[in-house]
Amino acid sequence: MKRIVCLWLLMLSSLGHAVQVSNLYSSVVQVPSSLEGSQMLQRAFNEAIDDVLIRVSGQQQGLSDSVLRKAHQAASSWVAQHSVQDVVDLVEGAGGLESAKEINVTFYKESVDGFLFDNQLPVWSSNRPSILVWLIEDQNGQRQMFGANKPSQALSGLFEGAKHFGLPVYAPLLDSTDLNALSAGALWGFFEDDIQAASQRYQTDIVLAVRLSQYHGESVVDSMLLSPNQSSNLISVTKPTTQEAMSEVLVRLSSLLSDRYASVQMSTPYEMFVKVNGVKNYTAMSTLRQYLSSIGVVNQVQLNSIVNGGVGFDLKLNGTPEKFANSVALNTVLTKSLSDAPYDSMQRSVLQYQYTGKGNIND
Repeated sequence: MKRIVCLWLLMLSSLGHAVQVSNLYSSVVQVPSSLEGSQMLQRAFNEAIDDVLIRVSGQQQGLSDSVLRKAHQAASSWVAQHSVQDVVDLVEGAGGLESAKEINVTFYKESVDGFLFDNQLPVWSSNRPSILVWLIEDQNGQRQMFGANKPSQALSGLFEGAKHFGLPVYAPLLDSTDLNALSAGALWGFFEDDIQAASQRYQTDIVLAVRLSQYHGESVVDSMLLSPNQSSNLISVTKPTTQEAMSEVLVRLSSLLSDRYASVQMSTPYEMFVKVNGVKNYTAMSTLRQYLSSIGVVNQVQLNSIVNGGVGFDLKLNGTPEKFANSVALNTVLTKSLSDAPYDSMQRSVLQYQYTGKGNIND
C-alpha cells in the first residue's frame, strides 16, 4: 500500500500532462557473489542492458535473441559508470542459493539509442504519458474494485511490473467520490463514458481499466486503454497465473504506447510544417523553439516565418506527424487549432497550434 499511496501523493503535484521518467538508462541487478570480478561484471552488464533496452524501446517482443547477443558483446563499452555493493539478499548460484552483490549500472544514452536505431527499433524518450489504472477483480463471484485506499496483490504487482517498462502508473484513491462516480458494474462492463467521467478528477493523460477473473483454472486479464481523441484499445490475456497474465498485458501496453510516441530511424526524415499563433515576442518564440526541439520525435527545427504573431517552423521528424501530434498533446504548451490545412505548397503535412505559454518546455 505504501507505494500506491506515494504515487497518489506525487500525482497531486505532477499530473495534468506527461511525466518525466528518470533512470531510463540505468539498472540495478543482483548477481551471485561467488562470481569472479570480470565474470561478475559481464553478467551484470548483460542483465542491465537487457533491462534498459526494454525500457527505452518499449518493445520487448522486438528484442530477439540475436539482437540481445549483439548488445551483450558491446555492453561493457557502453557503461558510463557502475558501482558494486554487498547486500543481504540471496540469489540463485551454481550450487543453489548464495549471497548476492548488487551492481548499479548506467549506460551512455547515445550508445543505447544508436544501437536501437541500427537494429530498426524505436527510441522512446523520457517524456511519457501518465496512466490512471482502475482495477476490478472477480473473486468467487464477488466483484471488488481496488485502488490506493484498498490495495491488492494484483494491483501492487502491476505497479511493480510497470517500472520495468518505464510506465508511470497511478491508482485512484477509491474513496467515496470515486465510488459514487464509478460503480463496480460500470467498470466491469468497460463502460467508457462512465470510466472517462470518473477519471476526470485525476487528469492523467490516459486511462487503463483492468478486470481480473478465473476461467477453467486459468487467470484472465482484460484491459481497455482510453486515450483522448482516439479509439479505445483492448488487450486480453489468459495465462496459468495472474502474475503471468499481468506481465503480458504490460508487454503489450508498452508496445502499443511505444508505437504511438517513440522515435524511429528513417532513411529520410519526415518533413512537415507547423504554424503557431499567439507568439507575441522573441522570448516566447525562443521558448517555443526550445520546446519543439525537446520533443523526442523531432530531429530538426528550422524557423520559417514570422507574420502577425504567427510563427512557422519547418520540422524534420524521426516518425510521423501523428506521433508528433501525440507527443504535443502530452503537454499544455500548445493547443490544437481546428483550422488545419492538410498540406502546404510543398505537399508537406501542416499542423496549426495556439501558443499558451504554459507547461514544461523540458518535456
